[in-house]
Amino acid sequence: MPSCLSVALPVLLWSTCVLAAVPLEVKEASGEILRVEVGPEGAATRPIRIGPGLSTTLMFDTDIVQEQVSLEGRAQFARVSAGNSLLVLVPSGDVRLGETLKLSIPFKDATLPARLVLTLEVQATAVDRQVEVYRRARSAESYRQEVEQLRAELARLRQRPLPTSGGRAELDGFRSLLSVTGPLEALTMDTAFTGISCARPCPLRLDAVLLLRGGERRAVQLTVRSEDGLPWTIRRAVLTDRGGHASESLPPLQTAPVTPGSSVPVTVEFDLKGNRVDGPFMLQLWDEAGKRSAVFSGLKFP
Repeated sequence: MPSCLSVALPVLLWSTCVLAAVPLEVKEASGEILRVEVGPEGAATRPIRIGPGLSTTLMFDTDIVQEQVSLEGRAQFARVSAGNSLLVLVPSGDVRLGETLKLSIPFKDATLPARLVLTLEVQATAVDRQVEVYRRARSAESYRQEVEQLRAELARLRQRPLPTSGGRAELDGFRSLLSVTGPLEALTMDTAFTGISCARPCPLRLDAVLLLRGGERRAVQLTVRSEDGLPWTIRRAVLTDRGGHASESLPPLQTAPVTPGSSVPVTVEFDLKGNRVDGPFMLQLWDEAGKRSAVFSGLKFP
């Protein structure tokens, strides 16, 4: 099974309801038969080899949409014939040796991949005269279920409460700082936010700030309330130094949505990975939908 990050691509492609699959495996048998297996995920393999005046027949294990077959450089082919599960290509003498062309074949059924994209390469010899294409299909319903599972897991991680100790909230991200960074020569914090400003119109009012520094990690806890009348759940944060270098935060920690009537602490943590610039820094926060943002400048870590 693919990892969460490798699923990110199928999730985005799923939203367009069309997948372009690439060959997973090629098996050359005796004679001129080339067997190709394709699937929703996989590594690209070598192109299908075609030759001037020579026919290449592709046979599929499922029906294709004949009228929607797309062939790059169609005018360079003397013949292109499609059947229910068959495609015959005969390049003319106009094709150039070494040239590569794209062939896109849509399938009729509702499983994925819905479309197969192959690369054709013009060769003088060693032409693939017969190609058998087998599809490792995956249902659209299985993709939908996987997307829903990912969404639920992301929502759970974003909404988990901060652990408490002795009635006071602890910084889970800061505890991670101590364990990941290792022994620290110095661990400092500052609660003053003199000089910190928010670009107008500012959708968040800053009530308190806690700036923490340890090793290559920086953490910011902002206690804010909504100024635009709408609830806020912070989805993303970026810290930019005075040289323009931007660092993405670890997943933000937030106990509850920020509202106009209550101040809520929001904690974001950054690994600067060798960046020695001290600041001042600019911090930009985005809401859950990614449509609203607040930009705070003048952050100086102790």
